[in-house]
Amino acid sequence: MKRSRYLLQALDPLSKLIAVFSIAVLAMHWDTPVPLCIMLLLLTTTAVFGAGMSWSRLSSRMMFITVFGLPLFLITALTSPAGEEYMEWGVLRMSQDSLLYAAAITLRMFCMFLSSLIYIETTDPQDFVVMMTTRLKLPYRIVFGVSMALTFLPLLEDEGRNAAEARKIRLGRKPKGLWERLSIWRGNLVAVFAGAIRRVEQTAGSMESKGFGAYAKRTFLREVRISAGGYMLMVLSIAAVAGIWLL
Repeated sequence: MKRSRYLLQALDPLSKLIAVFSIAVLAMHWDTPVPLCIMLLLLTTTAVFGAGMSWSRLSSRMMFITVFGLPLFLITALTSPAGEEYMEWGVLRMSQDSLLYAAAITLRMFCMFLSSLIYIETTDPQDFVVMMTTRLKLPYRIVFGVSMALTFLPLLEDEGRNAAEARKIRLGRKPKGLWERLSIWRGNLVAVFAGAIRRVEQTAGSMESKGFGAYAKRTFLREVRISAGGYMLMVLSIAAVAGIWLL
């Protein structure tokens, strides 16, 4: 991995993975929106100042997850057990307890998504393979598949952006109506899916030609070490989970 002035980009994949698991455990432990709001604020600050993500890039990612978060909030608010009556709209009734619970569930999804995004943005897939295979003794075939997912996500994102820009140029104007917008979205998804299939076929052919998986064990030219900061991050993550869980 190239040297960077951002802290998380210099840490090893294992310590960051333990931190992500710790964040997931805490997010599942809390069922009220206030601590989850604080966690989301801390993760946002970490993404910008610790991982080097720009505000525009971060906002675009959050808008993407909002497409799934808003329906989740509405469905949870309507289906969760009702408490004190809070508001009515026609035949729909929502209580204060159901709204708070729905907000907590939605914020939980945002926190887990953002922590995973930070991990992907700051982790070199090659370092991930080396660390998971040498330190955790996981089968390299499985670890390599996960690393391919980390590699393909940014590439597919770029292909989706290029496909969207190309369709805008061909159309020559802003889309009109819901049906035309849905048609453009469908075309972009098809382009991304076709690109993913093409890359999978190319990768599979390359792996087969190199004899991937022919041996039970694999050696690595590079070595990834856990720095003092990595050990500190692991200890702090586990201690934070244990302390907050016991409160």
